[in-house]
Amino acid sequence: MIINKTLEQLQNTITAGDTCIVNLTASWCSDCTEQSLNLATFSELLAEKKVDTYSLVMQEQKNVYLSVEHQQFTESLGGHGFPRTVLVINGKVVDVDNVEIISTEQLTELAKTFLLQL
Repeated sequence: MIINKTLEQLQNTITAGDTCIVNLTASWCSDCTEQSLNLATFSELLAEKKVDTYSLVMQEQKNVYLSVEHQQFTESLGGHGFPRTVLVINGKVVDVDNVEIISTEQLTELAKTFLLQL
């Protein structure tokens, strides 16, 4: 299951030292829309290891972040590029270079990569 949280809630989850997946998206991004159709399978694979997947919209308009805090958070998780899927282990960002991974096949491979790091 994909869990939607506010930026503040997600920051608190990471600060608390949780292990999770963070999926950063943008409303204008067609790749994000396509990925959202395939993200459930990815999330289910990680849920077997009790790892939650959180999704958060960072931009409504291209190149315009919802706030300065949204921009800073995006930069702390690897920077611009949507959709971006990030692995956080015990509150530490460990795998950020997963941009435009959209298809079920790509997401399944990413889930396997993440599971090997847990």
